[in-house]
Amino acid sequence: MEYICLNRGTTGGNLSQEEFVELAAGAGFAGADVDINYGVQHGVAKLADLYATHHLRFGGWGAPDFRAESAKLPEGLAQLKKMASVAAQVKADSCATWIMPSSDLPFLENWNFHVSRIKPIAEILREHGLRFGLEFVAPYHLRRKFKHEFIFTPGLMLELADAIGTNVGLLVDSFHCHTAGTTWQHLAEIPAKRIVLAHLNDAPRVPVGQVQDGERLLPGDGGIDLTGFLQALRRTGYNGPMSLEVFNQPLREMPAPQAATLAWRATQRVLQGL
Repeated sequence: MEYICLNRGTTGGNLSQEEFVELAAGAGFAGADVDINYGVQHGVAKLADLYATHHLRFGGWGAPDFRAESAKLPEGLAQLKKMASVAAQVKADSCATWIMPSSDLPFLENWNFHVSRIKPIAEILREHGLRFGLEFVAPYHLRRKFKHEFIFTPGLMLELADAIGTNVGLLVDSFHCHTAGTTWQHLAEIPAKRIVLAHLNDAPRVPVGQVQDGERLLPGDGGIDLTGFLQALRRTGYNGPMSLEVFNQPLREMPAPQAATLAWRATQRVLQGL
């Protein structure tokens, strides 16, 4: 079964890794998303001890940005090798990134851009026994932000993943499933091994075409059938981290302990309804 982790996008974005882990544990979360560079800088043992001391499991983490200027890519890949070594040792197999659903590049050019940029990342992770998750992003306003629409559904994102490498799969987010029109039956048919990470959040009760990416709600406060989402994800057999990622300005303006506690209580209510 999945375990819920606190994400810095919800609260605690400006805290140190030590403070963020303490925040997640104090609120009641089972895990916390992780800055793998903390382990690169301070050592694997210190990172492992930090989480073990607070009885937390490792959540999701991100690779260096593949969208960077070409000249900066070698530096990012060199850093990723160090990060992947740390992640493999603490068994944090939950590295992922998001894919913008529109571009000024035509579809095929954009497809080739993503394959060429992400393949080296996937290869480094594969060498360390790790996977890489691609998040399909689906709000309509982002699909129309640039000239050409790109991928925003799980099926086509898996096609892109297959073109990149055998260790590439999905980051499945309840918000993006909702805005993509993904059915829970479709979600339940995705093999667990193809799901690298999951995100939990809710959306306002407005027509799906009007949903804005930066206006998310805590679980149970909106219109997404989260019981259906969670049940479908469990039917896949997925048992990894699920990050609570709620982009919500009022939540961010609260003191972090208050926001984290509020977020965990909302999550608990949804989980109790399963």
